[in-house]
Amino acid sequence: MTKTDTPSYMGLSGQPLLYAVTFCCSIGFLLFGYDLGYMGGLTTNVEFLNQFGNPHASLLAFMVSSYEVGSLFGALSQFAAGDRLGRKPNNLIGAAILIIGTIIQASSFGIGQFLVGRLVAGFGLGIMTTVIPIWLAESTVPKSRGRMMAMQLSNLIVGLIIANWLDYGMAMHSGSIQWRFPCAFQAVFAFIVMCFVPFLPESPRYLAAVGKIDQSAYVLAALRGGELDTPSVVFELQEIQYAIAVETQHQGSWGDVFKDNGISGWTRVLIAATANFFQQMSGVNVMSSLGPYIFQHSIGMTAHNAMLVAGGLQVWYFLSSLLPWFAVDRFGRRKLFLVGSTGMGICMILSAIFVGLDTKGFGYAATVVLYLFHSFFTLGWQANMWIYPSELLPLKLRLRGGALSVVSQWLFTFVVVEITPVMITNIGYKSYIVFAIFNFATLPVVYFTYPETGRRPLEMIDLFFSDREGGVRPSIYRVVKDSVNPDYVRQIEIQLEDRAKEEATNEKIIDEAKEQIQYVEDK
Repeated sequence: MTKTDTPSYMGLSGQPLLYAVTFCCSIGFLLFGYDLGYMGGLTTNVEFLNQFGNPHASLLAFMVSSYEVGSLFGALSQFAAGDRLGRKPNNLIGAAILIIGTIIQASSFGIGQFLVGRLVAGFGLGIMTTVIPIWLAESTVPKSRGRMMAMQLSNLIVGLIIANWLDYGMAMHSGSIQWRFPCAFQAVFAFIVMCFVPFLPESPRYLAAVGKIDQSAYVLAALRGGELDTPSVVFELQEIQYAIAVETQHQGSWGDVFKDNGISGWTRVLIAATANFFQQMSGVNVMSSLGPYIFQHSIGMTAHNAMLVAGGLQVWYFLSSLLPWFAVDRFGRRKLFLVGSTGMGICMILSAIFVGLDTKGFGYAATVVLYLFHSFFTLGWQANMWIYPSELLPLKLRLRGGALSVVSQWLFTFVVVEITPVMITNIGYKSYIVFAIFNFATLPVVYFTYPETGRRPLEMIDLFFSDREGGVRPSIYRVVKDSVNPDYVRQIEIQLEDRAKEEATNEKIIDEAKEQIQYVEDK
């Protein structure tokens, strides 16, 4: 192709191509939501419970949470294979493994086989949920990165809605099809991912990191709707190359997630992991994974009404998820984290009070508060948490550190889903107090240790953590203060621009020297 050609994929370039990447990524998160939803419905399904010998609360919780165990190991697998294969191949592999696990689950007649299917499918989703946020973060532009993530996270809730109402509809039928069909149906979405991914662009930052600069330039031009020689495309590629040059001064390995390496590596990985931890300990997946169980056993509804209210909750959850589309890039990450945790903590305290009073009227009040809880969650933590690690981590650690943070996500999802039925049975309304404490404990951690990354180029974040005057490494609190200081942010922007231009100039001099040497040799 010539320099005047406009690169494209599937005939798309610019924002339409970004929407296509976002849509494909969102299908992966739809699968996440779908599993949470359909298993939540099965916890009160008589056919399902009879098929597996009416498991007690602890075993039932493990049947649900075993998926998270598989996902944890799927995320861990990215330590070894992630950076070798690229974002797209890993996504395809994850989808294929998930389909295999789905087939095993849907054909189960015993708990052993069902658990194996849950672990296999979870492994596949663990790979996908590690790679997807990184692929999207590395493809989008800073000013709309959060909105794109918010859009795909809304699809997670679409998965919850589909699963809840499919469970409700299939309950009208007799026999094991009540639960086998909803289980098998998730393979449809994984198949859609496998059909789309091959025709979409790889991450331009990943391509540049592995030395495929020409391909990176082509992909970047396609994603930005420009040409190979468009100034903004050329400059962004220079910024990426500069950031890679800085990071490759240090040997890259899985052990780097526990080292400083001149870029505060382990500190950033730790912050990313805590974001996943705090999201799960907020209590959100109590309702997503066990909504019908909670409404029936904690609030006292009938099984039928619990299914209806849980289905309605997911519709409300989706409508609430539209708020971050407009807020996440406007207000930044930190403010929304703080607002979300405050609101969720208050909702959990009110839920404890209303459930503890144990009357029909207060049971309805508890239901309303749990609906509001999801509004605060979507505003503060839903899209924010999934994009934040990808923005915060340096390129050399983005996949490994992202994998570790997703391991944290799945580990504590497992813990929450595993202990909730037992908590509800043994301590009742006090369960909500536990989650309230975690939400309020989040506030000082975010305020003092979470830098602002919203609307910032990914390459800029490294400079927030770089040494200050006299080679002094800044404290995390200093980094946080600087990240919200407009004057300092502008100073970093100028510094990044100057260094990118300097890097490009040096490369040009080297290329010209090589051409001169070649000319002399040819003579």
